[in-house]
Amino acid sequence: MEFQDKILFKSHQHPVVLLVKITKFFLILVLPIVITIGLFTEFSAIYVSLGLLLGITIVSAYQYFFRSKSYFLISNHKISIKVRNGFFSKFHMSIYYKNIKDIAYSKNNIFNYMFNSGTLFARSSAGAEWDFTAPNIPQIGKVYKYINYIFCLPEEDRSSINDIELGVRKIKTKSKQNKDSIIKDEVIKLLKIKWVTDATVLNKEDINYIFKTEEDRNHGIYETIKRDIVICILHDSTFRDPDAAIVMKNWNKVIFPAISFHEVQKKNTISSSPGMAVHTYLSEKFADMDKDDASILIWFDL
Repeated sequence: MEFQDKILFKSHQHPVVLLVKITKFFLILVLPIVITIGLFTEFSAIYVSLGLLLGITIVSAYQYFFRSKSYFLISNHKISIKVRNGFFSKFHMSIYYKNIKDIAYSKNNIFNYMFNSGTLFARSSAGAEWDFTAPNIPQIGKVYKYINYIFCLPEEDRSSINDIELGVRKIKTKSKQNKDSIIKDEVIKLLKIKWVTDATVLNKEDINYIFKTEEDRNHGIYETIKRDIVICILHDSTFRDPDAAIVMKNWNKVIFPAISFHEVQKKNTISSSPGMAVHTYLSEKFADMDKDDASILIWFDL
């Protein structure tokens, strides 16, 4: 099959790697030579200093030249790495998306986290050693998303990619739209239940307040607010019996666990009832709340 391979993303190794190489080369080779010349010759301190400056310049230019000739590339059909470490040292490797079985990346030390770099891995068969390894890639999380985006496309769609950043943004936008649509549908379904008087989605500010305010023994609430999406509903006195016991005794301590909520047919649905302080706080989110209405928090996995 013939195709036009378009470069969509190009990166060099992280600049910190260049700095480390320059420093290492300078300390091991240049500095001892200059110091030796300074000690055993009659050159003045000025000439020794100029020698150090010249050594730093030469080492920096040498390392920078070979870094500029080393690349990590993402094209619309493969990922590649090309490394030049010297005049007689060259390494070049590629792996096609159609041959990739899985990909991963790692951050193995504090410097990877400090500078947002890491090592990218790809392999062509399950259980095999990594066939493709690209170390010290800057913005490793972003690079991983780019490759995932192209990898998940059908083979025939890859040739038409021109802007990888635009493609990833479209996926994010679509994902958010799908998420918002699902949440909206669930709120509408909940409002159709005869004993539900109102419903709303809680935001991060609400979650933070609940976390700081709710009683420790209300385990259900803390299980619920760990999730990304929490819906609060109000119900009247005709509310059905709970799906399970809402009070449990653990040794000598009474706790309130999270329980299922069968009206929401989503993965890992749980619900819990807040204490009075949190209920009072939540009541301000509803315009027409009856004094006899009670609140329940519901979470489900998208």
